[in-house]
Amino acid sequence: MSEQLDGWISAAITLQGTGSQCTFSLDDGALLARFAAEEALSIGVPMVFSLADASGHQRYFFSMENALLISHQLAPEKARTAVALKMPTHELAALIQPGAALYSLQHQNGICCIGGGLPCWSKGILLGGIGISGGTVEQDLTVARNTLTRFSVARFVLTTGND
Repeated sequence: MSEQLDGWISAAITLQGTGSQCTFSLDDGALLARFAAEEALSIGVPMVFSLADASGHQRYFFSMENALLISHQLAPEKARTAVALKMPTHELAALIQPGAALYSLQHQNGICCIGGGLPCWSKGILLGGIGISGGTVEQDLTVARNTLTRFSVARFVLTTGND
């Protein structure tokens, strides 16, 4: 039984290493976090960063010194919402207004309709999402966008849409 289990595990590991990028590695998460921290420092705003995988589970998290307490809740919610709805959270804000297509979705537990959450697509595959919180919506969006741009140059291309 143990040999059979070892065989299944080895086969799964081998399969995981083939094909295109389908998830973020720990190194990818650390690099995204580093870029986010550098971007936040460059504008002088302490922020919180969260990376969710394609299932919405948090894979990486950091909080800068003196970040707003609410940002510890919002950053993971932004990342998860971007993954769950496969769209940037700032685009969701218009869709939850009275009479709009997703009105009342904001009342669902864990959904965040505040800008700063971006899905991360690579070659048509949703890898996960990032959530940035700590500044104004524009500051959060700027840090998030710049983080993805820098990562795309350094590692592999990430987009916010299913391109």
